[in-house]
Amino acid sequence: MLKRILSLSTQKGDNLKSVYYIVANESGLTRTEIAERAGLRLSTCFRLTDELLESGLIYESGEAESRGGRKAIKLAISPKVNYLVGIDISRTYTKVLLLELNLTIAEEKSFVMNETSTPDVIIQKIIFTIYSMLKKQKLDVNSLLGIGVSAIGPLDTVKGMIINPQQFPASGWTDVPIVKLLKEEFASQVILDYGENTALKAENRLGIARSDRTVIHINKGIGIRLGLMINGEIIRSESKAGAFGQGHMVVDIHGRKCTCGNYGCMCAYSTIPALIKEVQFQLKRGANSLLQNRVEECSALTFSDIVRGLEEGDQLCKEVVRNAAYFSAAGLANLITIFQPSRVILSGPIYRKLDLFYKVSVEKAKERYSKLFPHLDVTFSQGALGEDATAIGSGSVVFESFFDKYK
Repeated sequence: MLKRILSLSTQKGDNLKSVYYIVANESGLTRTEIAERAGLRLSTCFRLTDELLESGLIYESGEAESRGGRKAIKLAISPKVNYLVGIDISRTYTKVLLLELNLTIAEEKSFVMNETSTPDVIIQKIIFTIYSMLKKQKLDVNSLLGIGVSAIGPLDTVKGMIINPQQFPASGWTDVPIVKLLKEEFASQVILDYGENTALKAENRLGIARSDRTVIHINKGIGIRLGLMINGEIIRSESKAGAFGQGHMVVDIHGRKCTCGNYGCMCAYSTIPALIKEVQFQLKRGANSLLQNRVEECSALTFSDIVRGLEEGDQLCKEVVRNAAYFSAAGLANLITIFQPSRVILSGPIYRKLDLFYKVSVEKAKERYSKLFPHLDVTFSQGALGEDATAIGSGSVVFESFFDKYK
């Protein structure tokens, strides 16, 4: 098993881990290509790959294109010698994925976050779910290589604690030692990271951003989360106050009051609570809308009502969503002007479920930054991995934590 190789502390062990990580990170390489990347003699690389093949950790995945003479053999990691768990704890749901080493999903389970979803309840559900998944796959707990957890900030990623996330539906999410609790249960490597970072990691490793070096990833829902990759490195905040707060970028200095106490923040305009609040305000003022016949009281209005209203062509929903997207575009253009990414990934329920919001945000952002950088080539998308990205990325982060020395 991979755990045996990871436990080696000799020079040979280091070389084995380096070669294994290269194969894992770039499947389909030949021995010559691996030797070049590892800085090893070809004869040494042959011995190391032969040992990894004999142990079943890698396998011959096919033949490379011939350059004259005998075709070289391509190598890939054996995905089922160990498993990873990726966890995504958000304000609306918690998702648990059992992942093969190549990050293919073997099992998945989600549960809704509501007023009963205290830390004790959710952590016990996570533990029960992991055991159930292992049992279903007929795996021993020792097959588990590591657990990656992503969550809403602020976090203390060094101590492995969820500090005090805002707008969680249940109480008690203050100084939760989630890494310690999961380590005690599974005696395994556990890593905690921000969800915006892990989603970006997944899209960069498996998804739509595999060839990009500078990427902006924004998730908009109840709040706004921002992930940044610059020159191939995900930028992580060292502050325990939270990760980069694109949601609290000021887009109107005389604007609406935000939950943070300042005025004109992005969160006050282009989040689910902000959209609901604005539609409610307009309905109370007597605005004409299909929602008047659908929602008995303004206080009962939901995001789903706005989504449905937009789909049915409701003019009030169109106006509110379009206006919110203008503010979103301003903040987005600011980020692009500063970081000049090759790709922007716009994720989360607001971008995924409100096509008008996505379209206007992209269109107006382009108008803004193009005046300064007319030749800047930025590709926009909603990502390739959908709602699984964050949990997949969590698994990727914990896998790579074993190979930090060899990156």
